[in-house]
Amino acid sequence: MRVFLGLLLLLALTKSSSAIYCLCKDGIGEKELQTAIDYACGSLADCNPIHDNGTCYQPNNIKSHCDWAVNSYFQKASQVSGSCNFSGTATTNQNPPSNLVTGCIYPSSASTTSPTGTTLTNGTTPAFGPTGTGGFQGNGASSLVISHVLTLFFSSLLFLWGSDVRLGFSHV
Repeated sequence: MRVFLGLLLLLALTKSSSAIYCLCKDGIGEKELQTAIDYACGSLADCNPIHDNGTCYQPNNIKSHCDWAVNSYFQKASQVSGSCNFSGTATTNQNPPSNLVTGCIYPSSASTTSPTGTTLTNGTTPAFGPTGTGGFQGNGASSLVISHVLTLFFSSLLFLWGSDVRLGFSHV
C-alpha cells in the first residue's frame, strides 16, 4: 500500500506534456478562414511570421496562415477555454500542422510575452472574436497551480493515512 501511495505522490509531482495547438479546421471556406485571420491578427496574435518573407509565410495559402494566426492568438490568450473557437472555425490539437517549413516553429504553450499583433489591412476593427464555452478570466496558469497543489495535498493525506503516522482517523 505504501508503494502505491508513494507512486501516486510521485505521479502528482511529475509534469505531463502540455503541447496544445489551435488550428483551423479542414473544409472551412476561405471567407471564414480570412475572418479568423483578421480577428486574430487584429487583436492579440503576432502575425509577423506569416507576412511576406516571414519564417512561416510558406506554404502561402489561407489555411496555413489561419493555422498560424489562431494558434498565436490562443497561446497569447494563455490557452483559456474558448480562445480557440473562432465561431467554429478552429479547434485544439496536440500536433502542429504537418506542412511546416524549416525555421517555422509553432508555439505550443501559453506565451508570457506582450502581444505584437498587426492591424487589419483595411483599417477596420475585427468582425468577431473567439467564442466558446467561456472559462474564467485571468491567467490560465493559476488553475494549473491550484490543481497541482490540491493533488499534492490529497496524495499526501493518502500517503500519511496508509503509513504509520496517525492523523487521528481510525482505519476501517
